[in-house]
Amino acid sequence: MKKLTSIILSAVLLLALAACGGKGGETAKDAPDLNQYYEDFMASLGADNTPAMMDVETDLVGQVYPGLENYATKQAVLKTAAITSVPCEFALVELEDAASAQAVAEIFQARIDAQINGGAFYPMTVEGWQKAEIITQGAVVALICAGEQQAEAVSAFNALFA
Repeated sequence: MKKLTSIILSAVLLLALAACGGKGGETAKDAPDLNQYYEDFMASLGADNTPAMMDVETDLVGQVYPGLENYATKQAVLKTAAITSVPCEFALVELEDAASAQAVAEIFQARIDAQINGGAFYPMTVEGWQKAEIITQGAVVALICAGEQQAEAVSAFNALFA
């Protein structure tokens, strides 16, 4: 009887451990697809309301976000308005190391401050930048400046982590 009880308990324990293991022992939830979020949000604005955007690439990264080039990323979506009078910018990164998130958030805050303090030339553009937000979710850091759609953009981003 003891032997049968031991076997049953061992089997139950193994099943419980297997169930707790999840997918290959992963402990953290995978970050959402940041480019998909950006594409979906822009599509939600409709063709007539979508601002002209451009990628912030290679050498421009160090100019727009000084220091960001020093951090390894798993994902990076860096988009800014092609027209300076439009307050719209999405800087979305998933870092290799979550410990770097605060430093990247500070880089993004410096970008917001620079735009408010003279980078944005027009009063409406400065207003848009004053509403910009930085969101940190683990290893993901986002700078979202979406003008009149700021609340919707932030809400949609936060929903990715709910």
